[in-house]
Amino acid sequence: MLPCAAFSSAYAWRMVDVHRLRVLCSVVATGSVRAAADALSFTPSAVSQHLTILQRETGLRLFEKSGRGIVPTAHGRSLADRGQDALAALGRVDRFIDDLRIGHTGSLTVGTFASAGEYWLPSIAARLRAEFPTTTLLIELTDPPVSTERPDIDIRTERATTAPHVPAGVTRIEIARDPFVAILPRDHRCAAADEVAAADLGADPWIHEYVGDGEGARIIADVWRAAGIAPRSVVQAADHRGAIAFVASGAGVCAMPALAARDLPDAIVARRLVRPDAERVIVAYVLDSVRHHPAAERLLSVLSDMGAQHERTTRRT
Repeated sequence: MLPCAAFSSAYAWRMVDVHRLRVLCSVVATGSVRAAADALSFTPSAVSQHLTILQRETGLRLFEKSGRGIVPTAHGRSLADRGQDALAALGRVDRFIDDLRIGHTGSLTVGTFASAGEYWLPSIAARLRAEFPTTTLLIELTDPPVSTERPDIDIRTERATTAPHVPAGVTRIEIARDPFVAILPRDHRCAAADEVAAADLGADPWIHEYVGDGEGARIIADVWRAAGIAPRSVVQAADHRGAIAFVASGAGVCAMPALAARDLPDAIVARRLVRPDAERVIVAYVLDSVRHHPAAERLLSVLSDMGAQHERTTRRT
């Protein structure tokens, strides 16, 4: 085994300067040297110099000429992707140092989707603040993702029919099954029933809750295909609250998970969507590095209790 001095000497050439790595990530993200310079408050020549030195240090061709500018090579993009992970890890170290400086015992970052963030996380956060006053709890919306940094605990949704991919160093915990419900005007022809078959809503104008091609949108598309319907879409709402407001206005019907369909206005009702049944799986992806942190264990325990209560509430009788 090499002594420390020899180890340091042998591997020193591989060390990458953090500032140059940040410049690389910025150029790849913004698409140009000038845009990266503006974002970093550098001059364009300083950005170019950092890139030149980084290429020399790594021995890799990271960019190539394209017209009057440059574009990243495959190596450049790959290094930028890994660089984002490294910068995120350094950010966690900085937060840890800040926690130590002010007397906190650590921080816990929690990612969440909208309805869990609205109905579950506020009370969980209040409980953790009371029980772990020296732990900083950071909560962020991660659906859709807003950064490449993986939170310590990521509460997300999956299709029940899709095999999950669990990255190395992460534990997946199933929290609850969340059935889909049809959201209907109270005077709708199907509103008196406890359950509504998807095919019975094929002629109605539909309001979309989901933007893009996320898990929820795919579940709705699966329902339509299985029911053999192709409804007319009239509104693309920004979120579940917007969709509920449009149904209340009489614009059409929609479907959403039961967790999102709470506190409905008097003008509308939620009915179990059947034939086919549709549900999403609420899961928590937990970094193994924080799995046994007392605050993380408590958060997951409370979250699991809430998930179990939600399943009892939505279970068919």
